[in-house]
Amino acid sequence: MPSSLRTFEEFDQLLARARATVDAMSIAEPDDGAIASVKRQLESVYGWTRGGRCPTQDEKDQLNFGLIASRELDNYPVAASLYELASYVIYWGEP
Repeated sequence: MPSSLRTFEEFDQLLARARATVDAMSIAEPDDGAIASVKRQLESVYGWTRGGRCPTQDEKDQLNFGLIASRELDNYPVAASLYELASYVIYWGEP
């Protein structure tokens, strides 16, 4: 399902908030592999999207943080943001 985010600016603001939340979660739960994986993936997404750049399909294929959120982090408030971000990246550039 396409994201409700309509602009890169909305995406980028949500990405910044989600990264801050996941960073804090990582500090609180340093041995949680799901959180560590999501943290790494959000860092990659941040790097790939600077200046509004759409990630390549190969880059998108490396991501599964939305799936991890649904399986492992669904009880955390950040999960909804992760779903939105994942959807935006998946459908990025499609009409």
